[in-house]
Formats: sequence, structure tokens, C-alpha cells
Amino acid sequence: MLEARPPLFASDWLVGAPYDDVPMGVLKTGKESEVHLLARIGPERTSFIAEKRFKERRSRGFRNDYRYAGVWGAGGRREARAIRNRTRFGQQAIQARWIDHEWTTLTRLYEAGVTVPPPVEQVADGYRMAFVGDGDRAAPRLTEIDLDRETARRVWREVQLEIRRMLEADVVHGDLSAFNVLWWRGRAVLIDFSQAVDAVTHPAARELLVRDVERAASYFVRMGVAIDVRAALAVVGDSPARFASQLLSS
Repeated sequence: MLEARPPLFASDWLVGAPYDDVPMGVLKTGKESEVHLLARIGPERTSFIAEKRFKERRSRGFRNDYRYAGVWGAGGRREARAIRNRTRFGQQAIQARWIDHEWTTLTRLYEAGVTVPPPVEQVADGYRMAFVGDGDRAAPRLTEIDLDRETARRVWREVQLEIRRMLEADVVHGDLSAFNVLWWRGRAVLIDFSQAVDAVTHPAARELLVRDVERAASYFVRMGVAIDVRAALAVVGDSPARFASQLLSS
């Protein structure tokens, strides 16, 4: 087991009832979703929440999500057929699975001690989580800042341990890079789990893990950190035994 670290959020960070949720504007618009800022105002204090709203498939730019349908669960025959044929019902089924998949993954990783935004609740077209930032100013992505070499070395070690924690929870991020890491209060916060896969059942889990490590490492190499990717893979928990089922099925 990895040593637990102090949480970035206090256990009572979220305002309890009664409260009002007040929209504060759009934080980010992407090809798959929009992230909105909400102020949850209670009698004595306010909590800031990020609400991720997934776009309808007709307006989304990301079109490869049908590949994940079988990984998220077989569903019924009608649903599986609709997904294969990309009917309107099939698109709605994929949308629902996509949202549930990312919410479930975020919750799973938070409970496993991975540094992610604390989950709050699901909503009709997405989910809510803690806003990572100060006041109404969102934390920057790693791609937006340059760390000094000493700090970059420390953060690279920490990112490797975050990947290891994910793997211990049987999750591979699937799209990890400095773009999907926030920098807040001297810590790396992992986000965006829409392409995460199960490390036990997904046939490409090890391939995606290697890609995650390589892409994450590329940022730290630019910051002057000398990185041996093979050694980093050993740190995060990669081994033939770990992915034996994928090797046997290939």
C-alpha cells in the first residue's frame, strides 16, 4: 500500500442543506463537454462546484466513443444492436454510458486515494465535482505553466505514484498528459477520465498505460527532468504478471 497524503480538500468543504446553487458562468468548452462553475451558497459559507455537462452526440466533436460500448457493459440485445447500428436510441445509450462511466471512475479513484476533484453528485447530463481553484479562478493545467527543475522532479515522482494508485484500483487513465493534470497548491490533480479503462478486462490496458506514462513524461522532460520510461513503468506497477490476462487473449 502507498502512503496516504494530506487531502487537498477538507472533509467538510461542501456546504450542506439548506443551500442555493447559483450559476457563475462557463469555465471551459471542449469537444465533448462544457464545465460550468456553480456557487453553492449556504447560511454561513459558500462552496464552489464544477459541473461537467456532456454535449449531445450530434454536437460533439469526439466520435470514437462507440469503441468503448462493450467495455462499459453489454446491456440488452436491443441496446447492443442499436449501438452497433448507431441509431438515435443507440446514441442515447452511449451518452448515458459515457456519463456514468466517467462519474463512476472519478468516484472510484477518489475513494482509492488518487488526487482528483472530490465528486459531488450526478445530474441529468453530467456530474458535479469540487471546483479546483481559488475564488472563481480555475487552477491552470500543467501545459500552461513551467515548473523549475527541482519542482518538476518532485511532481514527476508524485505523478508516477498517482498512476500507480490508479492501477491498484484497476484503472488506466487512457488519455493522460500534462493537459489533463491541474496544478493547484503545489500538487498535481488528475482530471478527465472519459477514456479510462479497466486494467483487468480491457484488452489494450497495458498499451494505454505505456502511452499514459510516455505522454505524461514528455512534459517533465521539457522541464529538464531526465526520465527512463522503462524504470517509470516499473514504478507505476507495470509487469507481465499484472497484464497476464491481456497477453493470453492477444
